[in-house]
Amino acid sequence: MLRVLCKAPKPLGQTELSQAAGLNKHMVYRCLQTLLVEGMIVESSEGPKYEPSLMAFHYLSLPVARMTVTRAATEPLCKLGEELNECVYLGILHEDRILYLIHQEGGRTIRSGGGRVGGRYCLHADGAGKVLAAYADDAQRERLLAEGLEKLTPHTHTGRRGFLAEMTRVRQQGFAIDREEYIPGVICFGAPVFNHTGTVVGAICCSVLTIHYSLEELESQIGPKVLDTARRISVTMGWQQQG
Repeated sequence: MLRVLCKAPKPLGQTELSQAAGLNKHMVYRCLQTLLVEGMIVESSEGPKYEPSLMAFHYLSLPVARMTVTRAATEPLCKLGEELNECVYLGILHEDRILYLIHQEGGRTIRSGGGRVGGRYCLHADGAGKVLAAYADDAQRERLLAEGLEKLTPHTHTGRRGFLAEMTRVRQQGFAIDREEYIPGVICFGAPVFNHTGTVVGAICCSVLTIHYSLEELESQIGPKVLDTARRISVTMGWQQQG
């Protein structure tokens, strides 16, 4: 009942609610009386019609304040790591770097030179970092360029044109690929995590060794699972996909 009333552009009467909710009028009447007593809805000045009160918003918005991206991501990301037996992690934007909040090693990942929880890493060469930079504002990217993009491997984008072209590509396709740009022999697939306002609040990534996967296999076999996990985390954060 509340979902129907919240989605309706105007107050609804008992008959309209019955039809929209697929409930008989007697059930709708009893629900309306309960919601009125609890202060969840109010009677409209237009007559015997009803609309949500701010009391409903007050209670329904409480989980938003409690839900953090780490809490939302922990279980799905853990399951992804176990399924793939590869390194997976979650990062957020922090002072022009990506800060790892979750980092789960895989059974086949070389640990030396890898990431750690609490570690801060360059955005321009990291799979999840590229996602965060791509969805940030122009000022963020300009700061990165002004700092200078460190050449970490022969594959790292360090020029302005190449970096900005990569950022455009990431936004258009909705994911990022690290093509041995941070560590030689390691490739990664990163995807954005959105919150209830549609803002990117984090990014998840899976890193694999080139001796196990080619770039094509990373995108075709690992990519869809990372994107699906990112979508599930985003839905938990209150995101609703448009279209």
